Amino acid sequence: MDAITHTILAVACMAMAYYGGRALQLRDARRMWGDIATPEMKREIELMDALIRHMSREDRQYITGISTDEDVSTAVSTCVGTPCQLELFTEYNEATSE
Repeated sequence: MDAITHTILAVACMAMAYYGGRALQLRDARRMWGDIATPEMKREIELMDALIRHMSREDRQYITGISTDEDVSTAVSTCVGTPCQLELFTEYNEATSE
């Protein structure tokens, strides 16, 4: 076997081992997620997902300049032309402003 063939086979075997192991690791991590995740972690992930959805909706409104009448929240005004901020702790903000 010449050197080029040997090098190609070695690189291919190492790549298969790396990517195969990575795929198995991800599969096992996904299977174990239900056992490992605490209710706090799941709640935080849901909060992050809600923030990302709200921010992407707000970005679309800002880019297109169209105000939608979706039921976002009473604390969030639909700002067209200027970026808005999501008020997460409205009771805290109301207490500090008094």
